[in-house]
Amino acid sequence: MRPEHYIKQHMLDRRNGIQRDYTIPGTTVWHKPTIQPRYKPVLPSEANRKPAPKSPFNYRGTQPNLDGERSMYFESDVELKAGRILRASPLVKELREQWPTIPYRGADGEWHTHTIDLWTLDHNNVRSLIAAKPWQVLVKTGTLHILRRIRAQGFSEYADRISFVTDVFANDDNNANAEWILLSRVNRNDEEYLIAKSILTRMVGNTVRFWDLLRSAPIEAHRRTAVWNLIDDGVLSPASPGRITDTSLLIIHAH
Repeated sequence: MRPEHYIKQHMLDRRNGIQRDYTIPGTTVWHKPTIQPRYKPVLPSEANRKPAPKSPFNYRGTQPNLDGERSMYFESDVELKAGRILRASPLVKELREQWPTIPYRGADGEWHTHTIDLWTLDHNNVRSLIAAKPWQVLVKTGTLHILRRIRAQGFSEYADRISFVTDVFANDDNNANAEWILLSRVNRNDEEYLIAKSILTRMVGNTVRFWDLLRSAPIEAHRRTAVWNLIDDGVLSPASPGRITDTSLLIIHAH
């Protein structure tokens, strides 16, 4: 981050009445999760295909799966962000990538196969096949036509729905929110969570600014984690779509 960006952020904070403490603490401040994370060897992906490790056109790599035990391949920026956003969603119970591989009859009359980017199982036990690509790529590669053929020819063996997501869904703002949720899940502290939740009972009205939940915290980072836990649990939700920041207005749903 360039110095001018820090200066701009400082001026925006002052404008919004946010007074940060820039004092360097005498000791290192660590997260204090109630449940200490246990690190185990990473299990290999269960994908039907392994993307090439390098490409001159897009991102390639792995991220943790929803269970946190297996690696999950991605071969584009949209796949990376979509996978992260789905991992952070409370509606998703199971997530797989590069699965299943479905046979379909093409326009040439021959049989072909197509491997789905993402497969999800939601809290209602509805299975979904999802193609995750930029809109231009969906059109250029003919993926939309392939999805239509698979839909017409049937796919009930694998899922109940078939759809796609693009960079409209897998955007920087949704991705940033998902990163905070996933980080806060790992570092959740039940005591700090209850303190943050008790503050909501003293609020007048049903909205609160994110920063107003942090301003009285002895350690801002610990309270910030707790607020994101409240968002993850549905106790708080943003009043408007987009990236959640310290100036975001949050709706209080339950105490």
